[in-house]
Amino acid sequence: MSHVFRHPKYYEELRKRAKARPAPDPIVVTEEDLKALEEIDKQQAASAEPQAKDSSRKRQASSDEQQASSDKPRAASS
Repeated sequence: MSHVFRHPKYYEELRKRAKARPAPDPIVVTEEDLKALEEIDKQQAASAEPQAKDSSRKRQASSDEQQASSDKPRAASS
């Protein structure tokens, strides 16, 4: 990649534009916000555990049904 020459005035204008733009407001988090987030995390963790157990049971049951429903004769291996 080659360097592109820019006139010194270009950089002066760039600085002026940057100063003219307002700075973004900082994010302020209160203790109440933190407590609310912790409560939400606890609820999500509690609700996620039973779902994981139930879904694994459903997967096992469906795989058992698939194995039992196969009535086709299998070819003999030599």
